[in-house]
Order: sequence, then C-alpha cells, then structure tokens
Amino acid sequence: MRRVALQAGLLLALGALFTLAFVNARANLHALGIPTSFAFLRDVAGFNINQSPISFSPLSSYGRALLVGLLNTLLVSVLAGIFATLIGFAAGFARLSRNLALSRLAAVYVGIVRNLPLLLQILFCYVAVLAPLPGPAESYRFAGFVLNDRGFFTPALSFLHGGLAIDWPLFDPALNRFNVVGGWRLSPEACALILALSVYTGAYIAEIVRAGVRSVARGQSEAAAALGLSAAQARRLVIRPQAMRVILPPLISQYLAMTKNSSLAAFIGFADLMQVSGTILNQTGAALQVMALVMALYLGLSLATLALSRLYQRRLNWGGRT
Repeated sequence: MRRVALQAGLLLALGALFTLAFVNARANLHALGIPTSFAFLRDVAGFNINQSPISFSPLSSYGRALLVGLLNTLLVSVLAGIFATLIGFAAGFARLSRNLALSRLAAVYVGIVRNLPLLLQILFCYVAVLAPLPGPAESYRFAGFVLNDRGFFTPALSFLHGGLAIDWPLFDPALNRFNVVGGWRLSPEACALILALSVYTGAYIAEIVRAGVRSVARGQSEAAAALGLSAAQARRLVIRPQAMRVILPPLISQYLAMTKNSSLAAFIGFADLMQVSGTILNQTGAALQVMALVMALYLGLSLATLALSRLYQRRLNWGGRT
C-alpha cells in the first residue's frame, strides 16, 4: 500500500505540474493575442499542396491540410519501408554470399551509404537523379507506367460514385505534349525521398540481416543437412525462423527511424506532415496547438508500427513479451 501511495502521489504531482504549465502557457499566449484553441483547423488554408492522395484545394481547411500531410508521410514511409526491406535483405544475403565479388560489392554499398548524411542523399536523388529526366513528350514508358520530370505516373483505379465498385480496366496515364493526363501521380519530390530513404535504410537493414543470420549456430545448418534438407529448405525452415527472432527488434527500430527521417522532405519541398504543419504554424501563429498535433501524430505512427510488429510476432507464434 505504501508503494502504491507513493506512485499515486508521483502521478498526481506530475499531473499538477503539467496542468500548471499548460495554464501558464495558455495565459501568456492569450495575453500576446496568440490563439489557444483548435478552431483554426476549420479555417481556409489558402495554399496548395503538390502531392495529395485525397482531393485538396486552397479553399480546403487547415485540418484537411494536416490530413494530407499525414497521408503523404504514411505513403512515403510505407513505400520506402517496402523497398528498403527488399534492398536490405538482398544486400544482407549478398554480404553472406560465397561469391567474393558479390559480397564485396554489397559491403561497398553498405559502407558508403551508411557514412553519408541522409540529407545529402535526398538532395542528390532530387537534383542529380530526377531533375535530368525528360519532359512529358519524351517520357519513359513501360507496362502502363510513365516517368518524366513531372513525376511517376501509374495506372489508377476508378471507384464508381464513391462506392466500392471498381471500374475496370485500369486507367492508364495518357501523354500529350505538355503534361500527363490520367493515372495516379507520385511527385518528383516524393520519388526522390522514397529513393533516398530506401537506399539509406536498406544499408542498415542489410547489416541487421547479416548479424541475424550469423547469430544462428552453424550446427543448425549441419543438422538440417543431416536430416536430408536441401540448402534452400534449410534456409527457409531452419535458419530464417531463428534469424528473424534477432532481426525483428532492430528492424522495427529502423522503420521507426525511417518514418521520422521522412521529415527531411521539407528541404526538397515535399508536403509531408512536418512541412505542412510548418506552413500552418507560420500562417496561424498557433505554435502550441500545431506542435502538439504533430507530436501526437508522429507518436501515433510509432505506436501503430509497434502494434503491427507485435501482431507479426504473434502470427509466428513467438509469443512472450518484447
């Protein structure tokens, strides 16, 4: 009971401290004429966003602008996470290859990418890789996809009357002299950010994979061979399940770091959550509310990633607390 009373007293003291800080900050902001409510979220934004998964115009509200920024952050994080995982696992297994050239090449990739600042890599991808792309008239086309200096265009699904019925077939992007019509567009800024995050995070995942596979005792492979399993079966049924127990925790940390690293998108003008919130803050002056919303949203993204990782662990019947 004494321990419970001490913990309850500590919680009450912390709650009182935060309440006092909030009341004091609110009074000071009110004295300076700075808004302290969240009513500004219903006001007209008055600015455009270059990449929007949902409909948005300058007449939309600040709340919708924040939603667009959040969706853009989710879009970039999910796509970069998929590509980084593929790159990382491929490079990690390449480093373990008996082919000396392949192993050394993977080691060079990991060594160079991990020692270069991520911001420099983002700027390089944006300026040196995507900026020289041709205009719409000379676009690169392959299997219904279009790539040019306006972005990356993919076939898009059409939903009838906002319902769940899908209007087939896919609507391919159509080219004209000055633009691309139709399809779904991924802006050049988003492409540069996804490319840089994928390559950068993939280098760290490669080392995680290599360490995870190396953590499995060599006797496990020998035992699998003694049971008549092929090398591929041994990797799939014996090595991989044991290695994933070591790989998963640091892998989740890399996904969390990658989501937060996406905030560097502001340097190339991509409208992610951080860039949109900065614009809203400058226009409204509601610094306390905007920063609180941004912190809550990033915390929600991190907690959602952790929840998904726990579901994956349970699916593999690992159980236990992590």
